[in-house]
Amino acid sequence: MLLRASGQQENKEYELNSVTSEDQSSGVANEEHLRALTEAAISGDWLALPKIRDRAELAMGLQNTVDVLVVAAAFNGITRVADATGIPLDQNTADVTTEMREATGIQRFNYAEKTQRYG
Repeated sequence: MLLRASGQQENKEYELNSVTSEDQSSGVANEEHLRALTEAAISGDWLALPKIRDRAELAMGLQNTVDVLVVAAAFNGITRVADATGIPLDQNTADVTTEMREATGIQRFNYAEKTQRYG
């Protein structure tokens, strides 16, 4: 949702479906580095992370690379805390993002849906 709002403020169009599809470009600068850093950090691929981090730093600079890793870690932690405590998606956000969550495929990460699929 923020990617869409950022695009409106900057008069640019970003592809929201790129969040769940590596085959689509988001239109965000350095997206390949952002995606690689986030994936390595979230999946805990600690052997690959130093090389990915070094390539990102060359392309984006040290501070931007650190910022990406901090944001990825923070969002991962916030989501895990919310999930662990049973905090549901608030109704207003659920209502406003229904179409976007379905269109991008984010909904398949919903814990209720994962429970139905995997038991």
